[in-house]
Amino acid sequence: MNIITPIRSLEELEMLISNGADELYCGLKTKEWDEIFSENLWMNRRSPDQANITSFKDLETLIAVAHGNAVKVSITLNASFYPESSMAYMLTLCGRLADMGVDALIVSDLNLLVELSRLNLGLRIHLSSLGACFNSFSVPFYKSLGVKRVILPRQLTLPEIEAIVTKHRNDMEFEVFAVNDGCYFEEGFCQTSHTLGAFCLTDWSITPLETHSPGTGNEIVYPDLKERLAHFKTYLWYQNNCGSSFQQDGLPNGPCSLCQFGDFKDWGVTAVKLVGREASFHRKMGSLQLVKAVRDKALQTQNRNRIIDYARQLRQTPEYCDSGYMCYFRKH
Repeated sequence: MNIITPIRSLEELEMLISNGADELYCGLKTKEWDEIFSENLWMNRRSPDQANITSFKDLETLIAVAHGNAVKVSITLNASFYPESSMAYMLTLCGRLADMGVDALIVSDLNLLVELSRLNLGLRIHLSSLGACFNSFSVPFYKSLGVKRVILPRQLTLPEIEAIVTKHRNDMEFEVFAVNDGCYFEEGFCQTSHTLGAFCLTDWSITPLETHSPGTGNEIVYPDLKERLAHFKTYLWYQNNCGSSFQQDGLPNGPCSLCQFGDFKDWGVTAVKLVGREASFHRKMGSLQLVKAVRDKALQTQNRNRIIDYARQLRQTPEYCDSGYMCYFRKH
């Protein structure tokens, strides 16, 4: 299983490669896009200034160094949708990226997928998790549009992942999330750009609204409302990287699927992905070292329990693991 690692600047490049990244992915900020849309519409799902390569010259250097170390490079073009007025520029940009030697594009917008399938630029297309591939029946559809790898959504259960991957592992690559940055909602249905921040992670004060007048016999009663709200807020805290906290040894806390690496290997998952293009140098390095250690253990043993014990040992937060809130993919 390859390890997919985010990068946002050349300063991170040597560290990521030397610590075991098999593939890199990054966003791109271009002046042409900004001239058309300013920063009111992001080209991808992360802040233009905090999570993207900001020049084609830097991207060329990144590609050259990465390829010199047998590391592939993907570009995120994973906005929920692109306006019709942007499509001509997006296709021109994709052609330029192909000429530069980019290995793959990470795409979610269906219109862009269709247009790219017609152009046949020679680039691999990876379906973003925002493409919402929820079942094995959708895989052939995306394959018909030239998709070579499907990044599976965070909201799938383990049985669902197993069913999808084992049915199509001979004709499609699959990628799953490994660590960092969860979401309470299904981002494939989310139409926000995060321009105003990830409001779903905000610690809102929640007041339920009554939809019917009390006393009519039609009112909706939630006797466990306080428990539901407490569950919701607790889940948000875990999905927000446990309050963006770290373990005592500096490794980052947050959502993960490390315990499932043995299953992923057996099912035929191609790659495991670190999330967080905008994350600090320290968090990226710690996350990569953590994932690589568990990935290597999964490749060395067939004993699933040893992999789980090793992952929990590295995590050093058994109370977080036991809560069940920190798991990316649940059993049901």
